[in-house]
Amino acid sequence: MSAKAPAAWDFELRDDLGGIHRARLPSPAADMPTRRRLRAFSHDPSRSRYEGAHITLSIPYEPLKPGPAGAVFIVEDIDERTGNVATPVDLEQHKLLMEDGLPPSSSNHQFMQQMVYAVGMETYERFRFALGRDPGFGPIGVGGVESGAEGRLRIHPRFMHEDNAYYDRELGALCFGYERAAEFAQYRNQPGSNVYIALSRDIVAHETSHALLDGLRPNFLRPTHRDVAALHEGFSDLVAIFLRFAQPELVRDAIEASQGDDLDSELLVQIGRQFGFDLIDGHNPLRTAILSPGLEDTVVERKYGYDDPTKEEHDLGAVLVSAVFEAFRRIYQRKTRKLRGVLQLYRERLPSEAVYLLAEEATQLARRFLNIVIRAIDYCPPLHCSFGEYLRAIITADTELVPDDPIGYREAFVTSFRRYRVTVPEVPDLGEDSLLWCPPETGRIAVPELDFRHLGLVFADGLCDWPVDDGGRAVTRAATAFGKAICRSDRARDFGLVAPSRSVLPPKIVSLRTVRRVGISGEVRFDLVSEVVQKRRVREGWFLGGSTVVVSSDGAVRYAVSKHLDSKRRLKAQRDYLRTQGQDVRDAAWAEQSVVSARLQRNIHRRR
Repeated sequence: MSAKAPAAWDFELRDDLGGIHRARLPSPAADMPTRRRLRAFSHDPSRSRYEGAHITLSIPYEPLKPGPAGAVFIVEDIDERTGNVATPVDLEQHKLLMEDGLPPSSSNHQFMQQMVYAVGMETYERFRFALGRDPGFGPIGVGGVESGAEGRLRIHPRFMHEDNAYYDRELGALCFGYERAAEFAQYRNQPGSNVYIALSRDIVAHETSHALLDGLRPNFLRPTHRDVAALHEGFSDLVAIFLRFAQPELVRDAIEASQGDDLDSELLVQIGRQFGFDLIDGHNPLRTAILSPGLEDTVVERKYGYDDPTKEEHDLGAVLVSAVFEAFRRIYQRKTRKLRGVLQLYRERLPSEAVYLLAEEATQLARRFLNIVIRAIDYCPPLHCSFGEYLRAIITADTELVPDDPIGYREAFVTSFRRYRVTVPEVPDLGEDSLLWCPPETGRIAVPELDFRHLGLVFADGLCDWPVDDGGRAVTRAATAFGKAICRSDRARDFGLVAPSRSVLPPKIVSLRTVRRVGISGEVRFDLVSEVVQKRRVREGWFLGGSTVVVSSDGAVRYAVSKHLDSKRRLKAQRDYLRTQGQDVRDAAWAEQSVVSARLQRNIHRRR
């Protein structure tokens, strides 16, 4: 008697699965420069030029229209209340091309347009390099070309008279406000003068990271438990912090100030300095990358830790920032121990050569940590991600690329997360082997159609991606084969799925993306990563499950990071959390689509 064949289920593919309409940087033309240099504030206008306040950013060159408007960003200096649009800057003017754009100014509105474009592009390029593909943005622009349906992200540098900045998925835009400085204003500002938040490099990078993370994981804006919004905030702060280390002069100044002992200088760890000093209390920056000083192995006080239930989104996100930044400091100490030991022979201040060597090490290390932080998103579950699961994603992604880890990066991450009291569910201990994501329980699953030799991928400019000139046929074929392989009764449990019914929608393949990663020794690894999501009707609305699936270049499923649709424990936890939240949060969590209102996003950032 033959065994009963497994039942195959219907499934759906998301529109524009391969990102055919996604924003993409054009390949450099042979007769054009490859880089554009633009001046900006290193932090914000609160610092003196003699503290390294002015920098020149090097970003990919692309032809620009006035705005500036390019292939990825459209800067539109519009006023929310009046609808008036300011005269856009034209960065193609010969004078501005020759002089690295306009000089930094806290009152020149066209410089603000230049700066938000430059910092946005700087951030975008780092994601592009870390992921090995053009990342694109969230599901923006649902209302036609005018709303950004062409896939580009709009940036409004002076959108509202409000001490706030936020990412608005509905508009497909980053919105920055301005407010008058309070009576306790510090440094180069005086009470009553305007503070333009778009002039903070940290905050522009932070908001751009929100939009990019939304493109990678659209359901991370669905607030199903306390870690979700905090992960968005902490991740975006980490990108802003590590981008700061791309400024060698600033890092050298910070190391000289601390004499190379630690990377805890305010030049490197303060986030939103002008915002905090001029608009909040006159004494503190908006946030800092170090909550608890020191690098001991003992856990921090509860008030600094993950398990403090009173923390709101930004405060809890600061725990994530501090844990990752502490891991960075631990590795810096480890890698520079011998050099610093030699330098202890100097009784006077460090020689300039020593400062240069230490700063170079810190800069290279920050670049690696930024890559780790971004790449880990490809290994996170598609929704309901906790800090502990983000740690598992970091460990798994890094192990895939650097199996040996001779310096102990992963040990530093585990130690720092534990010190900040972050717990990791469903693992026996915090050993690196225990933290790795697992392959499917049912055994090896191979999808021959996903072998890279058959996908017709395009390799150009150091990237790997789906072709854009075939109307999405290649990615549709691949996603269809993938759906047939996993949407069946004998494999459903591996991927968090259940059989469709009156209350359960068919699974949907939300994404199928290429992953190209370069290791520290130059080795290159290619994978595919997919999100499959399924929805079940419950009394409050829709409950979601599914998985992130990592597929090797030969078509074999390596990992299935699942959130089971039939999980009673997770459903109860989601209900318990949402009972304590406002109606806008509850509506966003139970919605059928991952639509989070601009009002909710604006309010979250207003509570910063």
